[in-house]
Amino acid sequence: MPQPSGRFRTLALSVFATLTLGGIAKADGPPFDLPVDCPNNTCSIVHYVDHDPGPEIRDFACGTTTYDGHRGTDFSVPDEATMLGGVAVRSVADGTVVALREGVEDIDSGRLSKNSLDGIECGNGVLIDHADGWQSQYCHLRRGSVAVKKGDRVTRGQMIAEIGMSGQATFPHLHFNLRKDDQLVDPFSGTAMGASDQNACSTNQAALWSSEARAQLTYHDITLYGHGFSMARPNASDLKRGYGKQTELPRTSPGLYFWAYLIGANNGDVIRLSLQTPNGKGGHRDFVIDQPDDQGPRAKWFFINMDRPGAAWPAGNYSGEVTFTRPGQQARMIGQTNLTIR
Repeated sequence: MPQPSGRFRTLALSVFATLTLGGIAKADGPPFDLPVDCPNNTCSIVHYVDHDPGPEIRDFACGTTTYDGHRGTDFSVPDEATMLGGVAVRSVADGTVVALREGVEDIDSGRLSKNSLDGIECGNGVLIDHADGWQSQYCHLRRGSVAVKKGDRVTRGQMIAEIGMSGQATFPHLHFNLRKDDQLVDPFSGTAMGASDQNACSTNQAALWSSEARAQLTYHDITLYGHGFSMARPNASDLKRGYGKQTELPRTSPGLYFWAYLIGANNGDVIRLSLQTPNGKGGHRDFVIDQPDDQGPRAKWFFINMDRPGAAWPAGNYSGEVTFTRPGQQARMIGQTNLTIR
């Protein structure tokens, strides 16, 4: 099976001999491979299972890379262009297809009327039974990509569909669920949703992933979903569709915008965008996240811009940087890109 790379790296932990679900000792899973095939650094985990039983949020590492009530793991791709290029979704273990849905349109659900997706929130989906009470579910699959049918036997690593944006999805991603005896299980902590011990948190957890999967996993407390330059003010919809990113502009470009789209920005975080011109001019702007605590992290986009100095931009290389600071942590650069103006 082709394996993901880049952003899924270096998270190692031996597979537990047993796991606890609701206080009951259960046997291990198969263990499970990753459900995505994302070469060339094209995927990120943007949401984990929410383990906080109340209105607050807590992922398996006691971080906030989740949202209230989130029941699975979200594997995202950068934009619709990547999605349309085809990103394989694969069975995490041998099993039998017991249910599926196909035919739901790929569209940003934020553009749809309320309740229009009632009953089909998963969008195009596949449910696989792995025996011994284990099942895996794959949601938001690309319309027309489902490559299996009910009753099919599938093997570990077999392509079953492609990542899409069907159902209750506002960006292209796979929502992956794992269950044991009809109870949702987080493959990182090895515990049921809400049962993770908040006094034993660590990013080095991968209880139910195979050794091959664990070798490609890295925990991120925030995801830079996309960043780049454009000649006009971008909007969130264009950024998610991959239309706002440019590597070259003419000297007569009317404007210059550097933007960043992040998932997981939390209350109190500071996002700094910096823009530097070839002649040493430029600057930065800080964005402080201010939102009610009970909302949890959300997708946010920001931009910084400059007006053209006269009839033409200076020719040369322009650089943009994204720096992230969470309260109590050191500032760190999470993204950098260049633009050429000729």
